[in-house]
Amino acid sequence: MKLKANDIEINCEVLGEKDAPVVVLSHSLGSSLAMWNPQIEALESHFRVIRYDMRGHGGSDTPHGAYTLEQLGEDAVGLLDALHIQVVQWVGLSIGGMIGQYLALNYADRLRSLVLCDTSAAIAEEAQAMRQQRIEIAREQGMEPLVGPTLDRWFTPAFLSMALERLRLTPLIFVKA
Repeated sequence: MKLKANDIEINCEVLGEKDAPVVVLSHSLGSSLAMWNPQIEALESHFRVIRYDMRGHGGSDTPHGAYTLEQLGEDAVGLLDALHIQVVQWVGLSIGGMIGQYLALNYADRLRSLVLCDTSAAIAEEAQAMRQQRIEIAREQGMEPLVGPTLDRWFTPAFLSMALERLRLTPLIFVKA
């Protein structure tokens, strides 16, 4: 479903029992809510699971220009407000974890717990050039050229081979150029 929040349409999915504790899953840069597919079955029997596409990703709007962490955090708060949800357990991977940190600093009363996975409080200066290069590739060529190098950074060859075969996963990266 799409909800209007912070002046954009945000694509989200809500699963599980309405009265269950709420967990929000916030994806990494260059991914989408689909990244959480392997966890949904285990979570939805215990939680009301909300996963969403951050701005510029998946089915959410892609406003022109650079996005700030503050915007991404306010998008998340706007989404929770649109869903009439006050308190959540937040699980964020990479930039999703950075959004979680923004919420912890600015909306601590909205968090019951915070799980930060493979994230940091800031992007290191020495990583800026590599990040800019990836942005340019995505804009000029789309996401396909970034899939292989991203998988190589995230996973060992043995795990990747096993996961793609055993779980029948397809590398999905949904960022709009």
